[in-house]
Amino acid sequence: MADQAEAEVELFRIVQVEVPGEVDLGDGRWTVRGHANRARAVVVVETTERPRRRFRRIRGAPDEEAVQLATKLTVVDADPLEARDPERWLARADGSAAVTEALEVLRRLLHLAAVAAADPDARIVRPRDLTRATIAFGTGAEGAYGRWTSGRTVPVGPGGAPRLRRAATGTSSDERLAELLSGRDAVLAAEVLTLRARQDLTDGRVREAALGLRMALEAAIAELEPWRAAPHLDEAIAGLRLARPEVADAASAAVRGGLDDAQDAVVRAVLQAVATALARRAGGRRVGERLGPLPPG
Repeated sequence: MADQAEAEVELFRIVQVEVPGEVDLGDGRWTVRGHANRARAVVVVETTERPRRRFRRIRGAPDEEAVQLATKLTVVDADPLEARDPERWLARADGSAAVTEALEVLRRLLHLAAVAAADPDARIVRPRDLTRATIAFGTGAEGAYGRWTSGRTVPVGPGGAPRLRRAATGTSSDERLAELLSGRDAVLAAEVLTLRARQDLTDGRVREAALGLRMALEAAIAELEPWRAAPHLDEAIAGLRLARPEVADAASAAVRGGLDDAQDAVVRAVLQAVATALARRAGGRRVGERLGPLPPG
């Protein structure tokens, strides 16, 4: 009978990540819901202390300087794990994909916390911020306390989440940064609006992405006009103009409550087209060529 009771205990997928410092959430448990208000996951937030890494110890330094705060974020799936052999599932599971999915849940939770606090400068959790990551399985009671039955470490950091340093045009981001810092180029409003829309789309906020795209599209058409001579930019601008009606329809649907699949596809495709056009403008400029009169400061 005891063996039968043990076999009937439900197990859940658990992903735990750790980031340095604190996040904008109080310690405790938070339920994140998805479509139709259905529970998607429970997130356990726990602030802890870790030894501070030092290259050289300073004599007479206070003891508290030897530690630093860190936050453990445990994401427990709301649905039970469907695996007859949990250990085999754990050995074969795609750890990177599991961590990526957990980060989506965490970003949604942090976004909602920022909205609730009216905080325009909320911290987000990015893959490269992680210092530890574990994929595991355990009972609901274990997950509620950030524990598990069995788990394995997932590689994180520079090796686990490489950063892209070059755009599709081959233009180095460092070269563009040097141009911006020297005053030979300026950040376009369309670039900022496009980044915000892309972030919304990445985090699953399709309605917000559709509304942001409408502004980004209009800004891009206006700001790219002086650079039509850049390679393939003239045809890109023409394509953006043709996309106006579909983008306007998607934005109107977003205001009313939601987008259908076709409008969702339009938002993704046009957002990529805007980003490509902006990259062509940046890559097609001659080095040292000014954008025109720059704002003071």
